[in-house]
Amino acid sequence: MGSRAKKKVRTKPDNEGEDRISGLPDELIHKIYSFLDAKEAVQASVLSKRWKLIWTTLPCLGFGRYDSLPFDDISRYTMFIRHVLSNRNHDSHLSELKMYVPEKLTVKRSVSNKRFRGCVIDKFIQYAISHNVHELNIYCSMNNRRKPIQLSTFSSNSMKKLTLDMLLHEDFALDLPALTTLHLKKPYRYNRNVPESLFTFLPALRTLCLDSSDLSEMSFSLPNLTTLHLDHCRLPRRVWDLPALLSLHLDHINLRENMSEMFSSLVNLKHLTLYLRSGSTERDHSISCPLLLNLDIRTDFQYRSNGKIVVSAPQLCNFSSFGIFSIKVEALELENVEIKLKGWFKYVGNVDKKKYYQRFTSMLSGLRSAKNLSFDLESIEALSEIINIQASVSSPFINLKYLKLPKEYKESSLSSALKSYLLGDCPRATIVTSMAQNNRIHQTRAVSLVDAKGANQTDPLVGGVGNDPVSSSKGNRDFGLWQGHEVHSDFVCLLDRIMHKYPKTFEHFTTKNKKLCTMNLNMLCTTLNDFTKISMTEVSSEMIVEYRDVFACLQNQGFDISWLVNRLNYIEHLRFSKPLIPELHAIDCDIQDLQALRMAKMTEIQNAFGTMGTDLAAGSIGYDLLSGP
Repeated sequence: MGSRAKKKVRTKPDNEGEDRISGLPDELIHKIYSFLDAKEAVQASVLSKRWKLIWTTLPCLGFGRYDSLPFDDISRYTMFIRHVLSNRNHDSHLSELKMYVPEKLTVKRSVSNKRFRGCVIDKFIQYAISHNVHELNIYCSMNNRRKPIQLSTFSSNSMKKLTLDMLLHEDFALDLPALTTLHLKKPYRYNRNVPESLFTFLPALRTLCLDSSDLSEMSFSLPNLTTLHLDHCRLPRRVWDLPALLSLHLDHINLRENMSEMFSSLVNLKHLTLYLRSGSTERDHSISCPLLLNLDIRTDFQYRSNGKIVVSAPQLCNFSSFGIFSIKVEALELENVEIKLKGWFKYVGNVDKKKYYQRFTSMLSGLRSAKNLSFDLESIEALSEIINIQASVSSPFINLKYLKLPKEYKESSLSSALKSYLLGDCPRATIVTSMAQNNRIHQTRAVSLVDAKGANQTDPLVGGVGNDPVSSSKGNRDFGLWQGHEVHSDFVCLLDRIMHKYPKTFEHFTTKNKKLCTMNLNMLCTTLNDFTKISMTEVSSEMIVEYRDVFACLQNQGFDISWLVNRLNYIEHLRFSKPLIPELHAIDCDIQDLQALRMAKMTEIQNAFGTMGTDLAAGSIGYDLLSGP
């Protein structure tokens, strides 16, 4: 009886019968509701008096796939949508709308239904636009793709993200000056080229995703685009004009003859993913991108090519592959290489398998500069068979520090011949079974710095862990290990570069509390990450004071960051001692008309502060802090 009484006391709701969730602020409840469909959100209103009208103020509304729900006809479905939209609190902000057009709206019952189908979608879009929605997503079933839906011109000054999974009419236009992200899935029939006019009135566009589109006749001139994802698309014949592009993902594509020229035009590209479609080619392709950091190439067993992919990327840090193809990587420091062949040989006969084995060893020879090398089970087993057949194969690797074996493969299973092949020219390399996961570089080389599917340790540091296996205790893909300390994955290579350029930073950084050590390392990297991205125009006296406090805190933890303090002092002197910088920024507002005056002002700055002053005035305050030697 006593235990039952205690249980009743423990489970009795607080606040005179109100449950704890109902006591949360509206913003948090809205966040919880954002994971629910609109129907579920409305139904949840009966669970609590506090929740009765919450659904009317939701900033995110989604109408899901109602095929399995008791909507027997189109009218009930649309009545439900109309009920939700018309009974909302129109004074509350509406940021996101999502709609899945159900199968029942696509069945050809009558001409009126077909008209009604387009009308519902059109009204839904107009509602979103009239309520200044920031994000709109519309997904149609395959049956809805028989004919393009007639829609009026898309015009909104507030919309920032748009996803349309439906056929568009050929005169469909977008007028969205604030749009930053656009995703179109199969927008036109396969024999229809995507019109260039579609992107004419999208000045703020930064991210573009196109699925199953013919781009062969497009010039592809989008000067502000930073991210491009093309899936099952025909690539343009003409070289694209994408000077600001940072990330390119080409999925299930055939490389055109002029791909080398296309890649070389992407002077700021940092992340490249290629999924090469089944087919054959005899042509070599060159990937020449001076700032490329991450490269991922995938093929399937049906991909046939006698041509070679030559990668000329001096800053390339991470390379991952799936499949077998001919490649040569020319990079100064190829930090991490990951090789996968899972399922590759499933449909390959013994005769073809020997051909692939030869190509596989040739492929590995093109990755000779790898420091951290990872294999999956199929790739290491393939190498074992290759070495048994060709015992005289010499090791291609010259810089190897860590070799990661798959968890299913024991180090004791490595034959002496295979170990000699993998480690022959790198006797100090360490064999490990776990390394950090997916630590891709997301910013500049000076800020972020590693692909993680490999280890990132280079020199002994805090705690002297030396050759300890490189693994993450949590197995979290967002974390990696640096000298035995778990830090955010983006910070592993950053810490290596700090150690390389400013080795005194960590001389007095010691602590017995490993958790505190990890927190301090992450704090250092987060601070540096933010600091290096600040432009001179953003520098204020308040910012200087705040960073002095942060730097002082880091110094109290044992970090010698005199190099950061010196930069902050220089920035303060440069920004506030003379009015030259504000004058320069005023000139920048009308740079085309005042180019000569700007050059003269830059000369004044150089005379007053030296060359570094001009570099910092025109760039970020973190310029050259972590540049290569």
